[in-house]
Amino acid sequence: MSTIKIRGTLVPVGSHAGKTVYLGADHRGFRLKEWLKPRLRRLGFRVVDVGCHSPKRVDYPVVALRIARPVGRSAGRRAVGIGVCGSSIGIALVAGKVPGVLPANPATTAAARETRTHNNTNFLALSGNSMSPRKALAVAKAWLAKPFAADPARDARYIRRYLQTIRLDKR
Repeated sequence: MSTIKIRGTLVPVGSHAGKTVYLGADHRGFRLKEWLKPRLRRLGFRVVDVGCHSPKRVDYPVVALRIARPVGRSAGRRAVGIGVCGSSIGIALVAGKVPGVLPANPATTAAARETRTHNNTNFLALSGNSMSPRKALAVAKAWLAKPFAADPARDARYIRRYLQTIRLDKR
């Protein structure tokens, strides 16, 4: 984990390497979550599975909060989240309500990389209905590996926008 301090605010920079991944899903994302879990561990991530633990029906807001709260407490500096629901939209909406959480639900690896370089997202929402396991893994790998503010001087505009975004949590 690497941070820089800008105007009194710690800004997480770099990739998500070395961070704990809080992983969860509702019933519609259960199978994809279970498929992703060992693969994320093989990539070297500490994975904390917050549920659900069977395909039995569960509401996505419950799981989204289990993922988002530890991510928000660290503001993405030590932990990130990956949530899976049917569309990826519901779990992202709920996660975004937690201060310090910046969710994204990219459908492509290019979009996943851009959410990191431009937005410094710390919560990845995936679709259990429309993403194949291999596509979901490719998106997750791209998202986890891509750094934010790799060159702070060159990326000053993204840092400025990130600071504007996180300050909205304080309103």
